[in-house]
Amino acid sequence: MSYFHSVVWIDHEKASAWQFTSTEEQSAVIHAHDQHQKVHSRKSSHGGHKNPADARFFEEVAEALAGTHEVLIIGPAQTKTEFAHFLKEKHAALAKGIVAVENADHPTDGEVLAYARRHFKALDRMFVPSASNSA
Repeated sequence: MSYFHSVVWIDHEKASAWQFTSTEEQSAVIHAHDQHQKVHSRKSSHGGHKNPADARFFEEVAEALAGTHEVLIIGPAQTKTEFAHFLKEKHAALAKGIVAVENADHPTDGEVLAYARRHFKALDRMFVPSASNSA
C-alpha cells in the first residue's frame, strides 16, 4: 500500500523512508552498498574531493517511496541534495512531489515521523474534510 505523504532521512550510509497518513505508516530502511568499500574520490567543483553517489542505493530508496505524491527529504550533509537531483534525473514523477529538502542531523525514527507530520500539516496537506463539509 502506498500513501500520499512520505519522508526520507538519508545520509551516505543509510536511508529511512516512511509513507504515512495522520494515523498509519509503513517504513523501510535501506543501506548503501558501497559504504564499506574504498571508493576513489573525484574532484568536486569547489576544489575538494567527494565520493560519487551510490546510484543503486538511491534507486532502492526511490523504490521505497514509489506511489507517494509528496516527499520531504531530510538529512545531514549533501546526500539529501544528491538524492533530490537523482530523483529529478531518473524519477521525474516522484521528483515533482518533493516539497522540501532540509537539514536534519540524526533524529530518532519517532522524531523524523513527528517532524514530517508537523511539516505536512503546516502545508495544509493532511486536511481531511468532515462528513458535514462534503454535503
